Amino acid sequence: MIMNPSFYKSIHKEETAKSFKSRGQHVQRHAFKLVMCAAVFVLLFTSFLMMRTNASSDHIQEATASEQTVIVTAGDTLWGIADRFTEGSKDIRQYIYKIKERNQLSSVELRPGQVLIIPQ
Repeated sequence: MIMNPSFYKSIHKEETAKSFKSRGQHVQRHAFKLVMCAAVFVLLFTSFLMMRTNASSDHIQEATASEQTVIVTAGDTLWGIADRFTEGSKDIRQYIYKIKERNQLSSVELRPGQVLIIPQ
């Protein structure tokens, strides 16, 4: 079967027009996806910036009625203080962790004169 050159040219022109149209749709579709991803990113980023936390290393809440306060003296350790306030059934390591968490301590080092809140 021999193809007529004019027939070939007409098919070729239609395919070229179709390919430009499909490329435009392809670019438009990807641009829409890019805009949507950017909008989601901005929304998430701003929501994280708006979040607040009550945790502050500068301010520790006052002791409640069920808690006790202790003033650290020279030679006191967190282990020794925790040992004074635990009953025999409590794990002292967990109690030390509670004291550190309640007083927002980053380490177990204590300074004389420091006030510690002892949780129940």
